[in-house]
Amino acid sequence: MPSSYPWNSPTSPNVEKVGLFSIGSLEEKIPFALHPFLLSTDLAIGLYKKFDYPIGLSHELIQEIKSTLQRKDLKYVIFDLRIHNWTNARYVNRMRLFSQSLKDDCSELGIESTMILSNGGQLLGKAVGVFCEMIEAYEVWKGMGPPDLTKFTLEIATDLLMMGKRAKHRQEAKKWLRDRIISQEFSDTASEALKQAAPFFGGFEKRTLCSSKDGYVHHLEIKRLHSIKSKLTSAHPGTGFILLKKTGDWIGKGSGIFEVCIPTGKDIPVEAEDFRKTLVISDDPPQYQPFILERLGPNRFS
Repeated sequence: MPSSYPWNSPTSPNVEKVGLFSIGSLEEKIPFALHPFLLSTDLAIGLYKKFDYPIGLSHELIQEIKSTLQRKDLKYVIFDLRIHNWTNARYVNRMRLFSQSLKDDCSELGIESTMILSNGGQLLGKAVGVFCEMIEAYEVWKGMGPPDLTKFTLEIATDLLMMGKRAKHRQEAKKWLRDRIISQEFSDTASEALKQAAPFFGGFEKRTLCSSKDGYVHHLEIKRLHSIKSKLTSAHPGTGFILLKKTGDWIGKGSGIFEVCIPTGKDIPVEAEDFRKTLVISDDPPQYQPFILERLGPNRFS
């Protein structure tokens, strides 16, 4: 594994520090996705804390986060909160109240914050595992990233532009970002950052796992995906996988559903059927499920 990630590189004293908290997420690709953008705007990730799936907000966690913020010199904070029981209105309302409490704590500390509450039943992007996620994240700034990951990254980047007074309106900020993606202005920065991990990609191969039946992907079993991720990374830290089909997609029997990235010559420490069980297949397509459920902030523009 790399001893440091791209955002740990030394920065100028004039760079404004951003905090990123990801709570209940399966992935850790957001800081990778943000890094090329931050380099172009005199911003840098000064703190990244990931509270792994299935953790949700609680009074204890809020106190831990507040204590962390008090010790760090941060100007802006992004909260990425995944709601796994998002169809339960009472649970969502509880998470909303916890979120507002956390946002109020940030205001008391003089920290600009924004919070994105999203659907914890969906995987953001298609890759799981640090190296697979790095490649996928940097594809965003080349204009080739998964649509949901691109949209999510743009939402966070837009909030940072607004909080940092680098744009007056969301529409203006998003246009600025989209124009630079179209022109591939960020692609060189993304490629350069990715070179830090290049030595660790050597000696890996991809193996494709196929579906044993036809149907639509009704939903993902996130708990099973998390278990598979844990088993793979415990076998080798660079091991990961790419989900070739997501919720709502049609799967034909024998078609590829996963690409597993493993060290050359090694066995996958997970049975193929365990991968297949993460996709719940139905005869009919599921109803549309949004990924972003709510946004709170930024403070100045709430």
